[in-house]
Amino acid sequence: MTSKASKKTMKQINKSLILRNIYDCTGIDRASLAKLTSLSPATVTNLVGELIRDGLVKEKGVARSTGGRKPILLDVNPLRYLAVGMKIGVGYLDYTLFDLLGNAVTADRITVDGASPNEVVGRTIEVIEKWRGEHGDNILGIGVAVSGLVDTSRGVIRNSFLLGWKDVPMGEMLSQKCGTKTIVMNDADSFAFAQFLKGRAREYRSCVFITLGVGIGGALAVDGKLHTSSAGVGEFGHMAIARNGEICSCGSRGCLEAYISFDALANQVHQQTSSSELRKWFNQTKATETSEMEYLELALEKDPETVRVVFREMSINLGTAMKNLINIFAPEYLLVGGEALQFSKLFLNDAFDYARKNAFLGLADNVVFDVDELGEPAWSLGCAFRIIESELFSVKR
Repeated sequence: MTSKASKKTMKQINKSLILRNIYDCTGIDRASLAKLTSLSPATVTNLVGELIRDGLVKEKGVARSTGGRKPILLDVNPLRYLAVGMKIGVGYLDYTLFDLLGNAVTADRITVDGASPNEVVGRTIEVIEKWRGEHGDNILGIGVAVSGLVDTSRGVIRNSFLLGWKDVPMGEMLSQKCGTKTIVMNDADSFAFAQFLKGRAREYRSCVFITLGVGIGGALAVDGKLHTSSAGVGEFGHMAIARNGEICSCGSRGCLEAYISFDALANQVHQQTSSSELRKWFNQTKATETSEMEYLELALEKDPETVRVVFREMSINLGTAMKNLINIFAPEYLLVGGEALQFSKLFLNDAFDYARKNAFLGLADNVVFDVDELGEPAWSLGCAFRIIESELFSVKR
């Protein structure tokens, strides 16, 4: 019994190893797979045959021959399985259905106002059932990206200040109701992981990621791997930049988020503007990402000088935070993303310059400063790929 189980497990390990290498090395042939995995050519041929019959791998033409038969190239069949990426935002739920290569197949956004965890689960069930009806029963699972402290190993949202949630077992709730694998991640962590999959971050070993919007998030990569722990990923938005400063959503004072989040920027414009129209509009603005962005857009139209003053101060605060992160971690690569990039011309280059000029000695000289180009799908792509990794590249024992 033990021998049979061991052989079965070893076969699953080898099969997953081959699949992962085909995934990572698109257009690879069987002989190259054997060299890369140190498996025998016969084992590779047999297991590739199984993967083709399973519909996970397909043949995609031939390579140039160096003598003898031309080698047949292999690739993953991206539509064999799909994975759902879900972003729980302030005032909205974003859903994206990804193929195995991280391409968006379809997407949906649902506007919600102060939704409870049970309401989020209910809305998610509706989306999953609709997509199963449209695409078949080939959805591997659901990856959930959410702000705050997340225990990914247990699927628990420990504390999301922006949502007002504490100790929510979202992974278990969705797994039970939707009948599918669920992984829950901090949203900035998911965003950063997406940059390693499809962005320029994969060219670097040490990286810092900062996300700007209704909240301020961040993630860190060390030796080419995303830093995580049972305590969460860390909260860049809650580093102190002022002693006894503005009160933050977390209850502390002086946090970066209390100065450069959408809510903070809208409040600063409201306090400084002389426009009665903007003051009136501010009082009608809800504490959601969309409404605060709309207020800042209106303010830029009605009182551009005040907005420029507010964003100029934001550039110094953000630059200070970047300087701190560079001094502590000395990264090769620093990327900024998030919804606030809509206003990037007003602050981002100034923030980069401030960080370069004020970082310790030459620590910032070789840092590559970059801006997210993946856009909205990046938030949920990372956690969706964690589902793909778990279900296709990990061996169930």
